[in-house]
Amino acid sequence: MPPARPLASRIARRSVAAALLLFLSATVCASGPRWVVGPPYFTDPNAPPVKWYTNTLLYFTDPAGLSPYVTHAQADAIVAAAASVWNVPTASITLTQGGTLAEHISSSNSYLSATGPVFPADVQPSNYAAIQIAVLYDSDGSLTDMLLGSGASSPFECRQNAVTEDVDSITPAATIQHAILILNGRCTGPAPEQQLQLQYQLERAFGRILGLAWSQTNDNVFTRTPQPTTQQADNWPILHPIDIICGPYTYQCLPSPFTLRDDDLAAVSGLYPNFSYTPYPSPTPAPGKQWSYIQAGLAYGTLSFPTGQGMDGVNLVLQRWRGGTAAPEPWDDVSAVSGINFRVNNGNPVTGSPGSSWSASLGITRASVEGGFTFYWVPLDDPLGSANGPMLAVITTEPINPLYVGAYSVGPYRMGPIDPSGPPQTITSPYPIWPFTYSSAPYHGNFPPTGASTCSTSTDGTEATPAPVDPSGWWSGTLCAYGHTAWSSFSMKPNTAATLEVTALDDSGYATTSKAMPLLGVWNSTDPTGTLPTVAASPASFNTIALGTTAARIPASSAAQSLRFVIADARGHGRPDFAYRARLLYADHLQPSAVSLSGGVFTIAGTGFRPGNSVTIGGLPATVTSWTSTSITAIAPPASSFGATPVTPLDVTISDSGTAGSATISSALTYSASVAPDILQLVSAPPSLVAVNQSSSFAVRVLLADGITPVPNAPVIISFSGPYSGSLQTSLCPASPCTLLTDASGLASLTVTPNTWGSFTLQASAVGSSLSASFAAVDRSASFLQPTLYIASDTTLSSPVISPPQLAVLQNSAPAANISVTWTGSPGISFSPATSTTDAQGLATTIATLGPLAPGSQAAAQACAWSASPPSACAGLTAIAVPPADLRLHVVSGANQTIPSSTLFAPVVLKVTDTAGHPVAGATVDLYQTVDALELPCPATGPCPIPPTLARTTATAISDAGGLVTLTPLQIPATAETTSLAAATGTQGFIALSLIQQP
Repeated sequence: MPPARPLASRIARRSVAAALLLFLSATVCASGPRWVVGPPYFTDPNAPPVKWYTNTLLYFTDPAGLSPYVTHAQADAIVAAAASVWNVPTASITLTQGGTLAEHISSSNSYLSATGPVFPADVQPSNYAAIQIAVLYDSDGSLTDMLLGSGASSPFECRQNAVTEDVDSITPAATIQHAILILNGRCTGPAPEQQLQLQYQLERAFGRILGLAWSQTNDNVFTRTPQPTTQQADNWPILHPIDIICGPYTYQCLPSPFTLRDDDLAAVSGLYPNFSYTPYPSPTPAPGKQWSYIQAGLAYGTLSFPTGQGMDGVNLVLQRWRGGTAAPEPWDDVSAVSGINFRVNNGNPVTGSPGSSWSASLGITRASVEGGFTFYWVPLDDPLGSANGPMLAVITTEPINPLYVGAYSVGPYRMGPIDPSGPPQTITSPYPIWPFTYSSAPYHGNFPPTGASTCSTSTDGTEATPAPVDPSGWWSGTLCAYGHTAWSSFSMKPNTAATLEVTALDDSGYATTSKAMPLLGVWNSTDPTGTLPTVAASPASFNTIALGTTAARIPASSAAQSLRFVIADARGHGRPDFAYRARLLYADHLQPSAVSLSGGVFTIAGTGFRPGNSVTIGGLPATVTSWTSTSITAIAPPASSFGATPVTPLDVTISDSGTAGSATISSALTYSASVAPDILQLVSAPPSLVAVNQSSSFAVRVLLADGITPVPNAPVIISFSGPYSGSLQTSLCPASPCTLLTDASGLASLTVTPNTWGSFTLQASAVGSSLSASFAAVDRSASFLQPTLYIASDTTLSSPVISPPQLAVLQNSAPAANISVTWTGSPGISFSPATSTTDAQGLATTIATLGPLAPGSQAAAQACAWSASPPSACAGLTAIAVPPADLRLHVVSGANQTIPSSTLFAPVVLKVTDTAGHPVAGATVDLYQTVDALELPCPATGPCPIPPTLARTTATAISDAGGLVTLTPLQIPATAETTSLAAATGTQGFIALSLIQQP
């Protein structure tokens, strides 16, 4: 939950003038004074903290009730409980109710004027002697709405607007005279928790009007990283900047919400100490009080860069290391911020002097306080710090949480914290911290120098003698040393507009908003020094869409401009880690300044360019082909893109989408019919007929109008089409259309490969011209019906033993007729004739002669259809010689015949194969047949009769292309007989069978 904030930081919702309440822009510090002041407004030159002019503060409450749920008496009890928390023995200040106001304060007797709110007389700052603090019971929310805007008093806004605190009178003697607290009655209700929530918020507001700062102590309780311990939560200060929200009532999110922590006690005791330099215990403090440093000590020191300059804005937390213990307490006890006494706003050349008001006079410029820190009150264990042995301090540096800005600021930089330079550091006090009495001095602990180690400004110019801008338009520097500024100069041609940019960098060289807060101001070189910018200025730091970047737009002038400009920190600060990268985005001239009606290539000369910058011509985009820091090459669109041919020169603008910066040359580019167009030249294209899956090149070249000079990096739009999406594969172009950039020779090329047959079209477009190429892809194939032949080794075969080989020829999946086929043999295979033509079925034949081939060897040949582009479709024929030992015989048909004597045996068909079952042609098969009379029945006694042999034959046969051999069984008509057959081939092929002819 955001805390009760000063009125001015919230009243902006009503757009009231800044002069309304000067104190409202004040800076806060940490765990100590809210404001530390200095000259010229304040009379004390030693940076005193702002505190009340009296230690006895009286607050007066509104005489009315706070709401229908909270009576006047109950409201006074809430106020008393919230105020009494700050009445601690070690602080000299006391808060006591002095009575009631003369009237109920509401919108009926109060109003908002041009100079601020006007309340009844007894609530005015001029009545401070009688009433120091006025507590107003805004029972209907009208005061809150009047000051903060309509609806601000809504119960839904109570986390922000339940309490409004207003310190409205601070004197040049650095004393607070008067304050107002406004309690929003609409934030009360029937639930007791609502009143306790208001009491908690009012408790925090009382601490603020006492002049106490927000504190960053045990901040992991807020961030939850790392997960906080119970002890850390117990020591999370009441004056933390932003509440944890764990439910409807934030006071329930921290233990003991109405008990001050050590850090809160340190803040109020340090700002309002009971202290005497005379020996303890004389003189005696006021009743109910004690000397602040009887049981507490002081610790202070410095944090600096290696250059010796102090490092401001670093949070420091102190852990106590009690005597007799092995380690420090595992929580932060008190905190401080370095540099809280140093000047907050030093002014700068862009916005001028901060002025002499009290809110502009915060801190001093004495070098000895830069980077200094003070722990104003470090609690000890006992009055003399010796009961358990001496206590040491462990002090650690850490960044301020970047959320703690504006009304929630911790440290001297209300406009945003500055990250420390270098890694976190920890020091342990070498000497004990003792009670700060007359006889003991505070502990003084300086951290070793860390962070950025150099501070060279030799290349930075001055206002009187600015340094020339880097020719590239890019340069780096550091606003190092307090109040340092960097001055540069450059010239602009007539009718040109430019952008200055500066980006703050962190220690790693990355853009940041937590180091320098750069501002830019631009003057004519003839303007007197010491004046505010006359040409251009950045209204505030980080005014662009780019992280950490500030820009100033320099408008065009009808005359040439000689300019100087400054880079300064908005606070007027400077230190070794305020690095920056600067840029002048400026377009000087075009070459050429005229293009043809088809558009064309031109180059912009200037500074501060980078890849990704875009170019527009008369508001229409040009195609950028290349970038350097000082030149951009682009292609102007055709004149037809404008609807009508432009008759006057057009503005050319370079834009940076990363920063929204731009540079313009007015009336810079002309479209002219007398200018010859650039040339798009076809270099190569696929032939009219391409085989499927065959790759070919499509290439074009872009040349200037002279027909010789190539145009590199020119975009060429490639589009293509085919039978269906994806039917054409292209290198570099995943889809149609796509853009290719020309190379140094002006060439843009890609490889195209059709993956199906059909018609295809390619087109290239550039510099206002287009070129097309078309081709047909054909799918051609050739295949042997029997691509592999197995023959017996050492034989020679030809037709009719083997059938003529047949080649099937297809184009686009259909038989291709009348296609010439070339037959090419090799040792072991020959063809005659060597050429033939396919028939209507796409078949081509010729006579082949195979062998002789040695056992186990092979012979290969091929047949190719077509001979012109695209390439021929070919198929291979292979003959394999089967050794005799691998020949086998099988009966295909004719076995197991039994027939009557009146019929004939059917032929017997045998098949010769190799061991894998492949048919083997040309194998010699030996055939043996014997005819025996049919065997008669055996007698009852005696031997069986032996049938006589009636006939016998022997023959040989050669297996055909299918490995087949056919034989006619030997047979004697009208005779009962048995025909026995035997066949053998090679060394392992043998078969025998018997056929029977019945009587």
